[in-house]
Amino acid sequence: MKFRLCLRAAFISLLLIAGISACNTVKMPSIPGFSLADEPQIGKFVWHDLITENPSAVRKFYAGLFGWEFQDTRLPNGKPYTLARLGDFYIGGIVEVEDPGDGADYSRWLGYLSVEDVDKAVEVTSDAGGTVAVETRNLENIGKVAAIQDPQGAVLGLIRSVNGDPDDTIPDAAGRIVWNELLASDDEQAAEFYKALAGYNIVPLSRRGGTYLILNVGEKQRAGIVQNPFEELPPSWLTYFAVADPDAATAKVQALGGEVLLAPSPEIREGTQALIADPSGAILVLQKWPL
Repeated sequence: MKFRLCLRAAFISLLLIAGISACNTVKMPSIPGFSLADEPQIGKFVWHDLITENPSAVRKFYAGLFGWEFQDTRLPNGKPYTLARLGDFYIGGIVEVEDPGDGADYSRWLGYLSVEDVDKAVEVTSDAGGTVAVETRNLENIGKVAAIQDPQGAVLGLIRSVNGDPDDTIPDAAGRIVWNELLASDDEQAAEFYKALAGYNIVPLSRRGGTYLILNVGEKQRAGIVQNPFEELPPSWLTYFAVADPDAATAKVQALGGEVLLAPSPEIREGTQALIADPSGAILVLQKWPL
């Protein structure tokens, strides 16, 4: 399997933010357990999008693995956009991209980070040697957005919403996103960059295999950074999904058309995780929850 980052994917996936405006339930939530914070949740990943070349296959995969359901809608340009939900809670969106036929994997999970000032965040990125994949733009009734590739090559979206960010009242449960982790070629340099980007406090945590860097906002843990142990995987943000039993969840992956890249092992975080790819090649982590 080839792993390549794709700036084109970042351009396309940014459409999700415009797509949210087509769904009043997401833009102005009224369902139980989903609400917007009174203050911006700076430093929090507030939305996730699955960029995929095979929407049909991934829908079956995630429905079978997590029990997700799907709501079809359309972007303002008329292209399909799918909302994934678990019960009353929205998980993220699914955006289809065409296979360019060059053998590269463009499917990926992409997170969107809430920042205080998108223009400043873009400037910080450029000054640090990163790439602006999607220039800053204002989207009506949404806010200011951009997409970047950090100095080590990891892609993420940036947003300052005019409506507010999702708060922390939704309880973590199986099938929901519970963490975001950066695989970095240089963890300390990456930490300094994200500190400048979103104002994080960097909290080192000693663990088996080295130091893990927690990105905190006040006392809230928002994400983590680890030295990338995979030669075949470039620096990238990993999205963690909660499962009750990593072994049982991993056993379903191949039958559903996915691939187990790293099975749960006592030597790797006490067997609480698995690294997998969905049928379109998007990589994700299965994380035992609660720990």
